[in-house]
Amino acid sequence: MEETINAKIAELKQQLTGDLFQDGELMQEIYELKKQLNPAIVDNPAEDDDDGCLYCGS
Repeated sequence: MEETINAKIAELKQQLTGDLFQDGELMQEIYELKKQLNPAIVDNPAEDDDDGCLYCGS
């Protein structure tokens, strides 16, 4: 299951354009998948060792 989620995350990341407004839905979907792998990122975004906090800087 973890491999499937990681594959889906990688697939979604390839679709990112760099435009925050266009990428919003994709980023949310990626975040939801990451929460399945590591629920601790909800309360502690620093636990997300990949890209950091989804909402940092917003």
